[in-house]
Order: sequence, then structure tokens, then C-alpha cells
Amino acid sequence: MLAIIIYNLVMVLISPILLPVIFLRGYFGEMTRNGVGERMGFIPRRKLKGTKPRIWVHAVSVGETMAAKFICPALQQQFQDFEIFQSSTTDTGHEQATKFMGDTGQVIYFPYDFLLFDWLSLTRVRPQLLVLVETELWPNFLLVAKLIGCKIIMVNGRISERSIKGGQRFAPMYRWMTAQVDLFLMQGQVDAERIIMLGADPSRVRVEGNAKFDQVDSVVSLGEQLLLRGTLGFNRDEPVLVAGSTHPGEEEIILRAFRQVKKSVPNVRLLIAPRQINRAGEISELIISHGFSPVRRTRLHDKSMSPPPDAVVILDTIGELASAYALCAAAFVGGSLDSTGGHNILEALAPGKPVLFGPNMSNFRDIAQIALDNEVGFQVVDDTEIAAKWVEILQSPKILVKIAQKTKEVFQQQKGASARCARAAKDLMS
Repeated sequence: MLAIIIYNLVMVLISPILLPVIFLRGYFGEMTRNGVGERMGFIPRRKLKGTKPRIWVHAVSVGETMAAKFICPALQQQFQDFEIFQSSTTDTGHEQATKFMGDTGQVIYFPYDFLLFDWLSLTRVRPQLLVLVETELWPNFLLVAKLIGCKIIMVNGRISERSIKGGQRFAPMYRWMTAQVDLFLMQGQVDAERIIMLGADPSRVRVEGNAKFDQVDSVVSLGEQLLLRGTLGFNRDEPVLVAGSTHPGEEEIILRAFRQVKKSVPNVRLLIAPRQINRAGEISELIISHGFSPVRRTRLHDKSMSPPPDAVVILDTIGELASAYALCAAAFVGGSLDSTGGHNILEALAPGKPVLFGPNMSNFRDIAQIALDNEVGFQVVDDTEIAAKWVEILQSPKILVKIAQKTKEVFQQQKGASARCARAAKDLMS
């Protein structure tokens, strides 16, 4: 208890500086004024009209919200008489949560961790169950939740090396915080061991997998793959590389890598699927500047329009990327060589394909780490590394077979985590 007292003394000392910053951010910053108000505990009455008992799910930002997207429906299935409130800390997380929650629940901002703000938020919502997604432990929020009688569960739990270092510096605080949580449902064994290192009671820790794997539930049939391959004009003996969800600047790197790959594998083909399909014209010009012929998918309607051998195809359609990943030999997923924070690599991993991505995968760091740990995903920093890894993969069929098998095992281990977490929460409440 001494740790929480010291924490609040520090918060009082810094409040003369921090609170004005909060007000200024609300007035001049990107976050809406409603968002700042909610973060100070002033949740609009229109969001509190329901009379059902409530569950509060907290997912800090976009990456955690991707897991909550599947955890919330699983909770709703187990707790049909409850209303779900989902909170986020960032505007992007709030936006994503609003999209998938729709009218099935309420989306709010997570309060700043001052006792007053936490008290206002939690006493207005009055949840019976608090569900923390991944790594979110805030001392005052946990304190108030316990004071009003909440059960607390961490789902999709993940503990980074950075958290371990922080835990060592502030060991008493972490021991106190972990003691407030009734159940820890972690992504993997390493995460389970780490939360125990931070002070969690081992009897309250279980491994349940990663809920983000639940989003991949469709299989692209061989017929669909062959149909798309034929439409694109790729012969069956031509290996295909796919660069998906690319951003400005990344296509340039991919094209330089592709030129290097063709020196070792002359019959290799490339398909680029930009994150924004309205960039097709811009990418076409870039392809020409690298000595290749650009061909847009939307202009390939019949075999008489098949692309030439030196063509790079631009996938300027929506809904075909999964099929493209399924027919490729290897993939690269963009948004990871710039500051975007990466895009979801699961769609490429699902059909058992080796996936390359850049060093910035902050939005999907947990999935990226699982891919790296199991050697089905590979981090690259430039065109030279991309080309070298693609050549290695294309010239070794054994690597492709090994990765396909390993990926299947990973998905079997991870899938179903949302339902398992929801059942565990139901058991806890019972």
C-alpha cells in the first residue's frame, strides 16, 4: 500500500504542470474536447442511459483494439444480459473501436490516472467486470475498481522486455498492481513467466493464446488462387512475390529489391497492392522509372490483355489481397518501413507463406514477435535485405514447406483465444 501512496504523492506534485497541459491539449490538440472531458471522468449521460449490468473493456490503442474486436463479441456471447463499455487512450484506438462496436455497446476514453478522474469514470459506469487488454496496468484505476467491487481480468496479456525493466525499477508498485488482478490470461508461456516475475500469483496466471489470430477464419481455395493467377497472367511455373499494404516510399524499395531478385530468379513475378488503391497512377510511373511495365488489375479482364513478362501488376481492387497472398511464394507487408507502425501480417501468414516486414511494427508488435520467434516472419530494413531473403526462400523449396507447416502449428496454438478468455471471465464471475 505504501507504493500507491507514494504514487499519488508524486501525481499531486506534478499536477500543477500536467493538468494545464491536459487542458491545452483539449483546446488546441487533435483529441476532441469530448475526448478530454471523458478522460477527466465526465462521461456523457447519453452513454449511461442503459440499465443493464456493465463490463468495461480497456484497449489502449489500435493494436490492442484489434484484439478487443474479437474479445468483445465473445464476452457478449457469455454475458448476454450485460452492456459492454470499451475504452481507449488514443484517438485512433477510439475510432477503430467505434467502427466495430457500432450500436452493440459504448465507446469512451480511458481516464487520466488521477484518483478523482478514475473515481468519476468508474462510479458513473459502475462495471462489475474490468477487462484489461494486453498490458494496461494503472495504479489509481485499479485501486478505484477494487474499491467499487470490480472483478479484474487481463486478457491477451503480453509483457515486453521494456516492461520487465520497468518492473525491476518499480518492483513494489508492480507487486501491488498485479495483486489487484484476479486472473491473467497471457498470450504465451514467456508472457506468463514475465507477469509472474512482476509479482503475479502463479495460481492466477494461464496461457490462452493471442485473440488477434481469431480474425483469420477463411481459407482461399485452390480454385480461387488459380482463377486469380490466370487472370493476372501468371504462369503456374512462375513464382509470385506480393508486396501488400504498401505506403509511399516503400514501393521504391520493393522495386529495387525485385530487380535484384530477378538476377537470381529470372521468371519471378511481382504484384504490388498499395494500401490506398487511388495511388495506382503514381505507382505506375514509379514502375516505369525502374524499367518495368505497369499493369493494373482492373484492366485485366480477359486473356487477350495478359501482362507482358516484364510486367509488375498493381492490385487496384478491394477484396483480392487474401487470394494474392494465398497464391504467392513469399510476401512483404508494408507500413513497416516508414513510421506507420505496420499492417496486419496474419492475412499473409494464414495460407502458410513466409512474410517479410520492416522494423516498425508497433501496431502489431505481438504478432510480429510471434512470427519472428517461430521463424515464419522475417524483419528487413532495406532493399538488399528484402532481395536476399526472397532469393533464399525462392531457391529453397524445403524452406517453404517448413514455414507452411510451422505456420499451421502456430495458428492451431493461437486460434480460439477470444472464446477461451470469455469463458474464463464467465467462470470468474460465477
